[in-house]
Amino acid sequence: MADRSNPIEVLVAARVTKEQLERMRALHPRLVIHGEPGGIAIMTADEAAQHNINITGLDYPEFRRDLDHQGLLARAEVLFATRIPPDVVRRAPRLRWIQFTSAGVDHLWHPSLGEANIAVTTTRGIHAYPMAEFVMSCVLVFAKGIPRLLQQQRERRWSKFLVEELLGTTMVLLGVGEIGRSIARLAKAFGIHTVGIGRRAAREQATPEFDELLTADALPGVLARGDSVVASLPLTDRTRGLLNECMFRAMKPSAVFVNVGRGQTVDETALVRALREGWIGAAALDVFEQEPLPAESPLWSLANVLISPHMGSDTARYTERMTEVLYDNLVRYAEGRPLRNVVDPTEGY
Repeated sequence: MADRSNPIEVLVAARVTKEQLERMRALHPRLVIHGEPGGIAIMTADEAAQHNINITGLDYPEFRRDLDHQGLLARAEVLFATRIPPDVVRRAPRLRWIQFTSAGVDHLWHPSLGEANIAVTTTRGIHAYPMAEFVMSCVLVFAKGIPRLLQQQRERRWSKFLVEELLGTTMVLLGVGEIGRSIARLAKAFGIHTVGIGRRAAREQATPEFDELLTADALPGVLARGDSVVASLPLTDRTRGLLNECMFRAMKPSAVFVNVGRGQTVDETALVRALREGWIGAAALDVFEQEPLPAESPLWSLANVLISPHMGSDTARYTERMTEVLYDNLVRYAEGRPLRNVVDPTEGY
């Protein structure tokens, strides 16, 4: 941390409002906030393309061509951003802390920070409740036959059929972080038996959210028990491609698979086969190997797939929750206290 008597220059590159900037400026006398409504650009689209950073469909200020003409990045000790330039260490020699707008940094933290003494923090936790609501809505969509009902409505056809209950079913949750725990809490309210799969050793006693807590060693065997399988995994060397043919073949033919973690944790070719050939019953997908999902992807045309364009936790309160984390961390930094949601550079989350 910097000397507690010195000013701290903060560059707000992410999209924020005038009111949010004013609140930041009133948080602490040491904070010197550089920003404008909508954010300040720190990387061009051309730079992003050179380093294979996919920005298709994004509208963030970092990619505008009216770059940081005042050299604010070079002066910044703190950076609040959605994306960062791959050469951020060179361009920001005074940088000591990066606060990202998202919970995951695998697709953002492109440059190697090397030996630079730069803390990286996220907004982990703000997505938990809206994402849990989204997951339960996906499970209910298939349990209650909503796709069929909508089709019958379009056809003006009155045809009754039996739907399923969630009471007494089993949900296997891959990922037991804040999102996984929030999903499990809602699932238990429906009378669902929850089985959490985490990286660390299983605890001797079940937590309030999980009826069972197991390690990844239990895969793929435990997948055979899941009426629904929900992945909220971060992308790491251990999780990349984890959900492969072996895993999908282990699931119930009636299982509903929901992915709200990272698209690269799934072998999409195997998933498409699983859906076409009946290894599993259905899938609700908020994340994909490539985003936006290419128009030629077979996932678009499968009747047993629900596609969400990476917006499962996007609500009107997202920015409010995101900036609350930033406000808290800014004060912590100014006062020399530990930051929230610090990324472990070894684990990547």
